[in-house]
Amino acid sequence: MIIKKLAVPFINEKLLQQVEHCYIATAAISEAGFDFVRTRIPTKTKIEIITGLELPTSPAVLQRIWRNYQGRITLHIHTRNRFNANLYIFDLPYRKSVAFVGSGAFTLEGIKDNEELFYKVNDPKEIENLKSWFVGYYEFGQPLTEELIAEYEWRYPIMKQRSYAARLEREQFLDLTTPGFHWDHIKFKQQFFKKEDYLTLSSHNAPFTTPELQDARLTIQNKLIALHELITVHLQKLGFQSTSDPNADVSSTDPSHHPDHKLRSMWLTYRSTLSNPTRDQSTVLDNSANIKIVLGQKDVGVQLVIGTPLKNKDGREYFRTRMNDVEYRKELLKLLHGQGPGSWIEIACERKNIDSLQTEDALWEFTKSDQWMYFDFIVGKNYSPDAVEISNEFIARTVLKELANISLIVRAASNYL
Repeated sequence: MIIKKLAVPFINEKLLQQVEHCYIATAAISEAGFDFVRTRIPTKTKIEIITGLELPTSPAVLQRIWRNYQGRITLHIHTRNRFNANLYIFDLPYRKSVAFVGSGAFTLEGIKDNEELFYKVNDPKEIENLKSWFVGYYEFGQPLTEELIAEYEWRYPIMKQRSYAARLEREQFLDLTTPGFHWDHIKFKQQFFKKEDYLTLSSHNAPFTTPELQDARLTIQNKLIALHELITVHLQKLGFQSTSDPNADVSSTDPSHHPDHKLRSMWLTYRSTLSNPTRDQSTVLDNSANIKIVLGQKDVGVQLVIGTPLKNKDGREYFRTRMNDVEYRKELLKLLHGQGPGSWIEIACERKNIDSLQTEDALWEFTKSDQWMYFDFIVGKNYSPDAVEISNEFIARTVLKELANISLIVRAASNYL
């Protein structure tokens, strides 16, 4: 039997509540996927898992298994080569078993959200064959240890960022090639950034340096500097600071200075000058809160980037503590929604539209995935190339409006920055 969403038999048939023993082979594990299964099976059920670590698996879920579930959940790591298999076998009462073989990993996306395909197996002989296959990999896998987790923690951020960058690039490609989109349908006459500016940042130009590309990138850089000149007198009032040299605030035209040596966006950067009211009033935020005005391949964005991974532990932990306060969550959600349509929030390389977070509890659940040691915390809003807000007449006003909205978010969060 073909199963499109593994969550359907898990929930509708109450399958997990009946499980006596669980065998899972998977390419990746997420906390959400782990909790989806763990919270639905009996507490006495034993779970055996074999996974590879080529795809990003959260170190947090490995730590939880090691620290909290020894004796009940055991996990081995396949280390010989790439492990892409996904298999779920459940032993049920009265010596019955069921298995699901398919494409979905042990993540919420693989179980519920993505377009996956599974085949349900009920035949006892086939299930025994699948168990034999599972045991062959499980017994030769490396048992989970604290040393393995500690080493993997340093590898994970790079894997996650690469996976996220690849996903964004795919989404960008699809956005630029969908039937409803065509550059020639956009009127650029009154726009601050022109068609050629966006095309200069296209993926096929990104790694190269030619005289023509350099001239085009310099044109973009000069436009960003011109935008800076339009807004600079208002920055201090809004709580942001630039350097005395605008060239230092604008990104480089050299691909070697960009991620993966590919120039796919250019930006202006400012830092917050808001001090922490719970500490020394003269304290500047040590560049932990930056504002970026970004020209991308298909849009213009204004972003608040709360970063300095490995250094901002106190700030992120304070934020997590404050999020336990219902009133604080409500105020933060109100400020985020105040940015209007097109705004989004990104945590641990996962991005959601603000509109999809309709309640403070939904925001709370999403922010729980924050991993301050490895990733920036970003809030942003994007404008399409033809938006009147980024025309010659209105772009400075639009940017200042967004900076004013962002300053309120920074002020609300200033205790933890």
